[in-house]
Amino acid sequence: MRHPSVRRPGFTLIELLLVISIIAILSMATFALFRAASTARSKARSKGDIQAISMACENYKKTYGDYPCRANVGTDDSFRKDMFDQLVGRRIIKSFPLAPSSAIELIAYNDNRLPSGSQGRKQKAFIGYGEIKTNDDANFANATWTLTFEFRDAWDNPYDYRYRVLNSAGSAVQTAAGAYVAPFADWKSPNFLLVSCGSNYVDKGEGVMPDIKEYWDETTLTSGIKMTKNGLIPFIPGPPIVYPYFEDADSALGPFRADNIVNWSN
Repeated sequence: MRHPSVRRPGFTLIELLLVISIIAILSMATFALFRAASTARSKARSKGDIQAISMACENYKKTYGDYPCRANVGTDDSFRKDMFDQLVGRRIIKSFPLAPSSAIELIAYNDNRLPSGSQGRKQKAFIGYGEIKTNDDANFANATWTLTFEFRDAWDNPYDYRYRVLNSAGSAVQTAAGAYVAPFADWKSPNFLLVSCGSNYVDKGEGVMPDIKEYWDETTLTSGIKMTKNGLIPFIPGPPIVYPYFEDADSALGPFRADNIVNWSN
């Protein structure tokens, strides 16, 4: 005797497509939440790094009389590398007698012109090894001078730094009357600038560092000197005064950095 076949229930094509669509929407929402949380963590870490570097710069000034400066010979990336060397104790700002005033130089902590003995040539670190990520953490504690370092943010891009440029070795930064001499005199702000180009930076490929415009506004709207040379945020006179550096990304004039900037004043 043949039994009538029993039809097993199943999913229709429409039902399958509906389930797949729901899964896709939930996946996208989960990814968006994860990305937002990851970005928030990265921003928080980078802001903490900037605060630590800023505090180290303040302590450096208390010890040596000024914030970390760039040596006279160098390029744009020399600012952050010279700052690094000074904050970890590899180099220091030192004044040497020179009529009519003092010459200020950036020298190695073990320069033979410094007093002899451990007190005169002891490395004084304002940021400890491993406290902030670098471009080469494996060799961060290596004392060799053939390695160059810079502090890196949570996105593995360098923190960029700007402050005064020292005059050439052996040259005074002030006249007998006390006036500053260029290039030291070009810096108009009483503070330094420190920036992460942050999460808004679009990666251009492995090993490609951000352009200077990712950090700074290179237009010359203030005093005829660029922001990277005088420390002042370019502005368009008002009223109201407009600072394009802080405008939306759609603006043709900025901003050219992303998240963080400290110690600026006009």
